[in-house]
Amino acid sequence: MSSPDRVLNAGVLGATGTVGQRFIVLLSQNPMFRIHALGASERSSGKAYRLATKWKMSDQMPVGVRDVLVNPCDPAHFAGCDVVFSGLDASVAGDIEKAFFEADFAVFSNAKNYRMQPDVPLCVPVVNTDHYAIIAAQRAARGLTRGFIVTNSNCSTSGLVVPLKALQDRFGALSRVVVTTMQAVSGAG
Repeated sequence: MSSPDRVLNAGVLGATGTVGQRFIVLLSQNPMFRIHALGASERSSGKAYRLATKWKMSDQMPVGVRDVLVNPCDPAHFAGCDVVFSGLDASVAGDIEKAFFEADFAVFSNAKNYRMQPDVPLCVPVVNTDHYAIIAAQRAARGLTRGFIVTNSNCSTSGLVVPLKALQDRFGALSRVVVTTMQAVSGAG
C-alpha cells in the first residue's frame, strides 16, 4: 500500500462523532498519516470542522483540522485518500462503507456491519494481523481492484484479547476463559 517513508492521505467518516474525533486525534499524532478529508452527515457538511462539531476529546482539537471543510460521506469527496477510517454509527455505516470500498478505497471500520462477513478481516493489532491475508480473497469475491474493508472487534473484546494472546503465546492454548462485561445500556461506555 505504501513505502515506509510515504505519508498516507487519510479520510475520516463520521468525523464529528466521538469515534471520528478519536480517529482525528490519533491520526494527527501519527507521522505516517495526513488528514486529507473529513466526512459527516448532511447537517455538518459544508461547514468548517470547528463549527460542525462539538469537541469531546480531552486533547485539544488539532489545529490542522479546524478549518477543514466537512464533506458528505460520499466517495466523490474523498479523492486523493489512500485510506479511510470509519467512525460511522452502525445505523448508517453499511451502505456508506460499501460505497467506499467498492470505489476502491481501503476502509477500516469501527462499526459492526461487516464484522461477521467471512471475507472481512476482524483484526486486533498485535493479536491477529495475519487475518489481513484474507483481503485478497475479499477483493476476488467482490470484484474489487484496490478497495477492501477491515473491521475491528467489539470494544470489550479488543481489551480482552491482547493479554489473552500474550498468555497463550507464553503458556500455550487456553482451555477456558470466563468474562463478564458491564457495559452501559446505551452502549456509550
